[in-house]
Amino acid sequence: MSGEQVDSEGGQELRTLLERDEGERDRTIVRASELAIAGNVVLAAFKAVVGALTGSIAIALDAVNNLSDALSSLITIIGTRLASRPADRRHPFGYGRVEYLSAIVIAAIVLAAGASSLKESVASILDPATPDYSAASLAIVAAAVVAKLLMGRHARSVGRRVSSDALVASGTDASMDAAISATTLAAALVHLATGARLEGWLGALISVIILKSGVSMLRETLSKVLGERVDAGVSRRVKEAVESVDGVRGAYDLLLSDYGPQRLQGSVHVEVDDRLAAPPD
Repeated sequence: MSGEQVDSEGGQELRTLLERDEGERDRTIVRASELAIAGNVVLAAFKAVVGALTGSIAIALDAVNNLSDALSSLITIIGTRLASRPADRRHPFGYGRVEYLSAIVIAAIVLAAGASSLKESVASILDPATPDYSAASLAIVAAAVVAKLLMGRHARSVGRRVSSDALVASGTDASMDAAISATTLAAALVHLATGARLEGWLGALISVIILKSGVSMLRETLSKVLGERVDAGVSRRVKEAVESVDGVRGAYDLLLSDYGPQRLQGSVHVEVDDRLAAPPD
């Protein structure tokens, strides 16, 4: 068997392995996103009912936030599917950056939800309604806190394992939602104990947190679209891998470009013995 055949078969084996790993990563992201969609839809339904029965604007807005989270997970799935398309003549480096574009859309949805909820909260402050809490409604809110904490922990864990910034951000957002729901529960207990109405103000606080999250997501994603420096550890490992090849004396001027999560393209100048000759075609 010739060296050319060995290289060809070895390269094909490596490509098959990389494609298998990338496919598993995509399936993992999709499964985690589908779980998030199901959980957020169920929570939104419960919170919408509780908000309508109690007249709590904060709980109602929290339900809207759950729906926006479900929509964000759906967009994550679509973006992952599109980003996995193979490279073609028009896009020789693939479609990996679609994941960044989908993150921009998610950030826009979060910002729109925050602006809408802020408008409703201000209206509630100016014309407050008297909420009517029951033990059942408070139990549902408490259960929602626990559910969102578990969802957030799962999303962050999976996101870190597959290097998905979108899933990590989704998990962080879910944990933040749990904190917001816990604050809503505290406001309900304060109202029952003292009669104070904090719903509108709490809704405004929720809105500001949502807006802050949207701005942060948009800023981070735009930074990646513009082009960030590749992690120094990655560059070092690439150089070490190149220099480990027999006959290579040094690797210089490494240039790596980010074409999506875990999709790097690069070039490097390699120093070899000047007496070596290139193999014939």
